[in-house]
Amino acid sequence: MSRTATDRVRMSVSRYFASNRLEARAQFIDACDALNLDFSSYYAPKDVDDSGEPIIDVARVGPHKAPVVLALTNGSWVDEGLCASGIQTALLREGLGRIGRNDIALVLVHAIAPAGLSGLGNRGPAISDTSIREWSNHALAAAENRFASYVQETHTPKQGSGGIPWQARVLCEIADAYFARAQSISLIDLRTGPGFYGEADLLACRTHSDPRMQRATQLFGTAADTAEPTPHGTPGDLAHGLITALERSDLTAAVLEFGTYSMRSVLSAGSGSVFYPDTTDWREQAWASAQGVIQHVLLSLPKSGPR
Repeated sequence: MSRTATDRVRMSVSRYFASNRLEARAQFIDACDALNLDFSSYYAPKDVDDSGEPIIDVARVGPHKAPVVLALTNGSWVDEGLCASGIQTALLREGLGRIGRNDIALVLVHAIAPAGLSGLGNRGPAISDTSIREWSNHALAAAENRFASYVQETHTPKQGSGGIPWQARVLCEIADAYFARAQSISLIDLRTGPGFYGEADLLACRTHSDPRMQRATQLFGTAADTAEPTPHGTPGDLAHGLITALERSDLTAAVLEFGTYSMRSVLSAGSGSVFYPDTTDWREQAWASAQGVIQHVLLSLPKSGPR
């Protein structure tokens, strides 16, 4: 490929990485529209977010009844959410979203630090850690009786009714709408953090159906030295809550974390988005890493139900 062609590809990919929520959502929705994809939008109660904008958009590529589903989520914070949004949009724009197998669906859960569901800002929460995590604890408790509670309500329950936190209701609605028919679900949470510039670490997560991460390490290719403790990934708040809402599903999960700067650089930075570099080369490297991982997972996904 000529230098000019290479530069054109690089520019076309880096432009999908937006600088703010509104721009990122607009690009994602435009990419969905270009492929004639249906998507659903979810809102926070007005007393939590009165902007009138959705806090989560979910799109599916592939059959509605696909028995195998791969989901991509957007971490917790604004900076990593913007990175993940760029990757999701690039997936749709650059053709990887067109899945060759008719038994697989790709579900993109697009959310950038959604109000009430994550920390706010660029690694600088505006509320206490206790408040940030409170919804997760409630979701865990609600998930115990999620089906019984959900059936008692209509499929469009009033937010705040029935004693179940609205966050748990949103997550259960997403679970029912996009994952209820899946026999096997794989989830990758896209995050950023300290590390080698532009390089990606893929870490398996513990789930209810894979507590020892054995299937996850096989699927994601993250098996480590057996003589050492197996490292595991920590999903963001939204992914964690969705994993909880899918507790009755056959589920494997992992975190794909893109390195930005060294820990020393992160700690010494006074301000700025050290977890979302605005350089073309970093965004190109992040996309290339994500593309390779997602292609590998799509090829490795089981061809039938639970193992």
